[in-house]
Amino acid sequence: MAADRSELIGRAQAILRESLAPRLAASPLADMARWVETGSPPPAAVLRAQGLTGPQAADGPEAQTLREVRKAFRRLWGFSIPCREAVEAFRALNHPLVEIGAGSGYWTALLRAAGLDVVATDLEAEGEGPYGSGLGRHAPLEALGGVQAVRAYPGRDVFCSWPSEGADWCAEAVREIAVGRAFALIADPPGGVTATPALHDLLAERFERVMVVEIPQFPRVDDRLTIHRRVR
Repeated sequence: MAADRSELIGRAQAILRESLAPRLAASPLADMARWVETGSPPPAAVLRAQGLTGPQAADGPEAQTLREVRKAFRRLWGFSIPCREAVEAFRALNHPLVEIGAGSGYWTALLRAAGLDVVATDLEAEGEGPYGSGLGRHAPLEALGGVQAVRAYPGRDVFCSWPSEGADWCAEAVREIAVGRAFALIADPPGGVTATPALHDLLAERFERVMVVEIPQFPRVDDRLTIHRRVR
């Protein structure tokens, strides 16, 4: 039964990639696999010049095409678009990382390829979700929730991209971060579709924001990378 299930998963993965690949191949994100493999995405300005400007994007045919590209990107990779400036911001931390809620693990894979020490964790690592089933997996994941991961790796800085809307698991994990450690977050500003007010309140009360990186954004998306250090 296990072998049959693995074979079905493999077939599903192949079909999925074949169906979505043409959308990405004709987009500014056509070289995403190479960026992840080498740890070297282009500068944000290069991608923004190709329409990945988030709320600033004109609402026309190009934006509509990029919204369709986003559907493929989300399924094969995840929610946020990497760029050179983001990689350099993580490098500037000069400290090992643990990624919580890592999804497909593509950020971990990219940062490892760039020479960083990163551990990827996600509760769906061994589950039945799209990543747990082996679809879209780009790095090994440890099956840990956010709080478990921060407690298991107390000496690492913490990273999360697009924490679940309306779910407090990320805020609960961030409460476990030790004073002096950093938290890197890719999300909308407060009031957006990611995370919860509890997370933003916690960052305002217990952390100091030390860096903001304006990453490329799909049309109508307003995410960015912010880095915070716990001070109390």
